[in-house]
Amino acid sequence: MRHSSFPRSSILVYGQHTIHSLVQSTVIAQVEALLENNRIEDAADLTKTFASGQTLDSDEVETLEYIHQSIAFALFSQTRFVEAAPHFLAGALDPRVLVSYFPELSRPLLADGEEAEVYDGISKRMPIEANVDDLIAANLVRNYSPHLPPSTREAPAAQEIHKILREEAIVMIKSVLQGFKGQGKYKQQEVTDTALAILFARSGDTTSLISHLESTNSASLSAVEPVLLEAGEVGALCALLRARGDEGRVMEIWKGLVEGRYSDPSVTDPLSNMFALLESKQGKDRAMLRKWGVWLTVRDSERGLMLLMSTKRPTKEKDREEDLTILSELQQLDPNAARKYLEWLVIVRRRDDAELHAQLVQGCIDELLECLQDESTLKLWRAKFASYTSQSSQKYITSPPSTQLQRPQSSFLTYFVSTAPDSPSKRARLKALFALQALSGYNAEMVKSQIVASGFDKVLGLEMALLNGKMGMHRMALRALALTLRDPVSAETYARTGGIVVPSKAVEACGMSEWGALFAAKGGPGILEREKTSEGKGELVRMLLEVYMEDGEPQQTTRLLRSQAANLDAVDIIPLVPPDWPLSSLSSFLTHSFRRTLHAKHEGQTIKAICAAQNSKVFESSYLVFREQGAIIEEADDEEDGDGDLESFDEKDGLAEKIALHLQDQQPSDTSVADVRPRVEEVDVR
Repeated sequence: MRHSSFPRSSILVYGQHTIHSLVQSTVIAQVEALLENNRIEDAADLTKTFASGQTLDSDEVETLEYIHQSIAFALFSQTRFVEAAPHFLAGALDPRVLVSYFPELSRPLLADGEEAEVYDGISKRMPIEANVDDLIAANLVRNYSPHLPPSTREAPAAQEIHKILREEAIVMIKSVLQGFKGQGKYKQQEVTDTALAILFARSGDTTSLISHLESTNSASLSAVEPVLLEAGEVGALCALLRARGDEGRVMEIWKGLVEGRYSDPSVTDPLSNMFALLESKQGKDRAMLRKWGVWLTVRDSERGLMLLMSTKRPTKEKDREEDLTILSELQQLDPNAARKYLEWLVIVRRRDDAELHAQLVQGCIDELLECLQDESTLKLWRAKFASYTSQSSQKYITSPPSTQLQRPQSSFLTYFVSTAPDSPSKRARLKALFALQALSGYNAEMVKSQIVASGFDKVLGLEMALLNGKMGMHRMALRALALTLRDPVSAETYARTGGIVVPSKAVEACGMSEWGALFAAKGGPGILEREKTSEGKGELVRMLLEVYMEDGEPQQTTRLLRSQAANLDAVDIIPLVPPDWPLSSLSSFLTHSFRRTLHAKHEGQTIKAICAAQNSKVFESSYLVFREQGAIIEEADDEEDGDGDLESFDEKDGLAEKIALHLQDQQPSDTSVADVRPRVEEVDVR
């Protein structure tokens, strides 16, 4: 401390060797004398008188701080904590000095050997006890021993007094630290803010704790975090961490709340908090979404999958590896969620990967067979199959071949969709059908054997026909559709498209637009290679016709011949017709076939005549060019020359070079030479 200004003296006493001045005692000396005599109240009054004078200079301010600190430690040593608090504040004591007497505050805050500055003379007034508990115990021994049996430390009354004094000490330190808040250097502010947070947490004052943490950014997180977790103030800790921008640690703490490692009644729904935080990070922090997406999906499948599947990103190789990693983790933790995520990868993300396709098909088949384990579902689907086939059979029997052809009924798929009640099992079957049709890369033979082994191959007739088609057994597939299932619509669709049982229009009618997008994708997995060839338009139609004829279905045969006449040749069809069938069953087909043949012939003749006319026009326009170049064009003489041989003349001989030279000199002409030789196929109708 710098030396204070001494008061001036008007009385000097001169000695032989000394000079004495008669002055009034300083305030510091008077206060110290009063404190030595334990007159603390008189010292406090003297301090008030000194402070109430005129404006103080810097020396007087320091003098006042010294006096307050002296009084504060005098009261503190006597465990008069509440009375000491205002003097500590007025004395501007370094908060680290006071915090050092509270082990629960000093251990996480103050390093061993850490020093703080105090005024000269203050250290002798500081208690020699290491902490406030020892100070209280020493005062109890000094004031009550030996009056509290069996001992001052063990007597119930002494313990109660110790508890009361300890609470007063906590009140004192809180009030002092709140007064020091925002003052001093950074280290002092850190100690003040951290100690206050610890005190509020240990006392359970959540409101004050949150208010304090929201208004400060100096608290030591490493010191506060374990205390807050121990005290159950998890919500306040999360608020502090979010204010510091440490959202990763916030997620870890919320995870601990969900798993039961932490508890805090103020945090009512930590799982929803985690979802909300991650949703705010979409498009900004993919690493956090990737880290927590699977864990959240296991806890809440619906919201977790929405979070994983709503992440928009370009299709790159590293993204593909990330998707596969997420799928693998989900398959280990939550197979149902993994199945939905796999469906999203293939259908929405369009992952054209044979392995993913095979996994999705297998998942759909497993789900389908699981649904059939339910007896009510199995009975319902058997009834649908029997009802559809019986209606079709009755229609075929009651309609004679000679009557007017009736429009075929709807396909089995349309019938099933429109009549079966909406349920998870219904959607499972539709998804299995769509996956079997649209996807590639799976083992159709293995899937078929799995269905047969389960004993549901008769109920799943449409699926079996589709698998037979995938395996190249088209006749078996057509027989299953046309004769077993009695579904002429699907059979003709299969024959017309080259092996497709479920067309894209049927998918859209089922109300599953996401699958329809996969079917409609150009070049996507739903486009069969067979559809790109002519096999589906000719061979399969004729194969279906043979199936109908073998079964003796004149009405379906007649209707097929009528609708597919353009894809069938009468020469190939007539030998297949049974001799006992009436001619009327083929009249429509033959009429269309003959008309088409005659039309092709007339079209060829017309094209040939047009080409001849164009050639004549070109020849006439070229004649003038040849003549200008000096060409002599003569008609060949039918009479023999003198040698007895016919006169030979090549009008093109020598003209090629002249014509080339002429065309180089002339501007581009509109005259063009066309040599069109149309090829007309004549059909021999026997």
